[in-house]
Amino acid sequence: MKKTIFLPALLVAGALFSGCSQDEEANPGKGTLKVDLRAETAFNKTRAIDQAAYEDIKNYTVKLVETQTGKVVDEALYGNWDLAYQVESNKQYTLSASYGEEVAASYDKLLCYGEETFTVLPGTTKTVAFAATPRAAKVSVNYSDDFTTYCNDCEVSVKTQYMSAPEVINIDKVGRELYLKAGENETVTLGFKVIGKDGNEVADKSATKTVTVSPRTWLKVTVKPNVTQIEGGKFGINVIVDDGVTEENIDFNVPNDVFN
Repeated sequence: MKKTIFLPALLVAGALFSGCSQDEEANPGKGTLKVDLRAETAFNKTRAIDQAAYEDIKNYTVKLVETQTGKVVDEALYGNWDLAYQVESNKQYTLSASYGEEVAASYDKLLCYGEETFTVLPGTTKTVAFAATPRAAKVSVNYSDDFTTYCNDCEVSVKTQYMSAPEVINIDKVGRELYLKAGENETVTLGFKVIGKDGNEVADKSATKTVTVSPRTWLKVTVKPNVTQIEGGKFGINVIVDDGVTEENIDFNVPNDVFN
């Protein structure tokens, strides 16, 4: 038996919610589907992506498929989404929504995606609620205001298993955020290279750090001089790696003659 599926307006909300509920309908000859889709673009619940396009639910492609066979029942931009469908009761379906593009690493490409699997029983109304969220981690690098008093740069390299070569973030890229394709508990390798005032790399003073991220992790790297711990005529560089859960410091010394 086939049932009529009704899809009302998709909703944009601030709080993440995923689930489904089912109420009995007076007319047992129809099955009704209501969709509550949210675009939640925050990383670590700190702030939203500064791109309104990702928060506009009309930009999302909505797809309804039969879960077992993968057969597409319908697929369209939400702005062109039809309101009614005929689907079979007691059959499992998956409803998904997506916007953007997934790449290994990018400053301007990001995929937001969400899905929910459900079954419509005869004579019931099904409300499917889920969120489309970023499928990436984010990295930002900042330098203290007095950093260039002592160094020209501190290059931060970023590498994951999906990248053929590391992406290098330097002081010229301050304010840009690097999105990284990431699954759960993804390993990211960070490398740090200090450039002295003479424009050359400070020899033997590179450092590396491995951190674990998941989708929506915001990895903040802060580089600053440490003028309070000068020992043996050396100057300290302090790198703070903050993943929103833990904060770790990387401290290493630089010969003071590179600042001349």
